[in-house]
Amino acid sequence: MDKKILLPLLMLAFAMNAFSQQYLLPGKKIFNKDSITSFLIKGVDGQKSHLAFPSKELMVIAFLSPECPICKNYSPRLAQIKNKYANKAAFIGIIPGSFEASDVEEFQKKSLPSWKLFRDTSLLLTHYLEGKVTPEVLVIDTKNGLLLYKGAIDDWVVSLGKTRTHIANFYLETALINFINNKPVIPFTSPVGCLINDF
Repeated sequence: MDKKILLPLLMLAFAMNAFSQQYLLPGKKIFNKDSITSFLIKGVDGQKSHLAFPSKELMVIAFLSPECPICKNYSPRLAQIKNKYANKAAFIGIIPGSFEASDVEEFQKKSLPSWKLFRDTSLLLTHYLEGKVTPEVLVIDTKNGLLLYKGAIDDWVVSLGKTRTHIANFYLETALINFINNKPVIPFTSPVGCLINDF
């Protein structure tokens, strides 16, 4: 091949690879504070508001659904994690879709009374945060908006309807512990759950 043609092709390939490394790796994603707080969401009581950016070091966002049995099964675990790390992180549940307020209220009362839950009926915030399934969690460094972790809570659920006898990897809790101890955080795992559908 002509060297005059080969050199531009190599440069193009390098540039495309650099672009993909910079923008597609989950661990490199940064969420803008003003963007996150600009979306209009509803509280459990139905009142519209904007998500407040917490003063704590971390923000843990969990996509949840009152109709998803996996979310209900994970509720005790999520409550336990919040109680353990509440001094370091703010824990927020986002419920995407057109669920009735009464269903959300019942879900919070029975499953996650200690969590702040919000309804994203427009799905705009969910799309911005790239939520795919419920349950799915994100850990965001509030100092710079850096996405530290996104994915499964742990590896208990193998597939829909199939779970492990013993949990080997506590992804969410490990991400929190590693951040607190200034250790690297595995940025991404594939969550298993109920698909978030557009209503």
